Amino acid sequence: MAVKNNQMMMHYIKQDDRQLLPHLTNVVTRETSEPTKEIFVELTFSENDWFTNQKLTLLVKFKKDEDDEVQETEGCLIDWKDGKDLTKKKIKKKQKNKKTGETRTIVKTVPNESFFNVFESRKAPEKDDGDDSDQDEEREKLLDALDESMQAAMDFNDLYNVEALEYYLNFGQDPNDLMGLGGEDSDDDNDDDDDEDSGKSKKKEKKKDTPAAGGDGKEQECKQQ
Repeated sequence: MAVKNNQMMMHYIKQDDRQLLPHLTNVVTRETSEPTKEIFVELTFSENDWFTNQKLTLLVKFKKDEDDEVQETEGCLIDWKDGKDLTKKKIKKKQKNKKTGETRTIVKTVPNESFFNVFESRKAPEKDDGDDSDQDEEREKLLDALDESMQAAMDFNDLYNVEALEYYLNFGQDPNDLMGLGGEDSDDDNDDDDDEDSGKSKKKEKKKDTPAAGGDGKEQECKQQ
């Protein structure tokens, strides 16, 4: 089950994002259903070269009586260090002067695909009644972004809350394992050879249920600029 969940979350983490995984030290999730469904995720990071926040938080609010449609997401402001923003990238673009005909190269900052985009606050668009193709495209982008935040929150909640016991017993000690970056688990054979003479095998200890992982019920805000 652990390997299955690792693979399930791999698509959220881009190549550049993986540099930050060793700094992920703790994950807390909480799900509520009243008055409407909400999922809260809090990630704690150690000091790193990318941002100054100690904690990143995401709250996903679902529409009333809908468990798979997001009303809005409340993320947090990530205080990126100079030149370290993983959600943006710089590209070189040639620009031609219409009057002189001269061509020059400019550097432009554009959005970049990154897991950390899920921490942006967004609201679901109103019902679309228009025929504007540009508005339709922006609306689809917004819906896709909301869906990605929702899926990330749900997957984190499954790993650290619903399946917390299994997570901690199998691969919870190494943050790299969260996204399937760690090695495969190996089963240790601790059977005593002396038991062979008696023809008895050791019984495996039955796993005990433990409370689901979660916080103290209080949401913590990210460090703001």
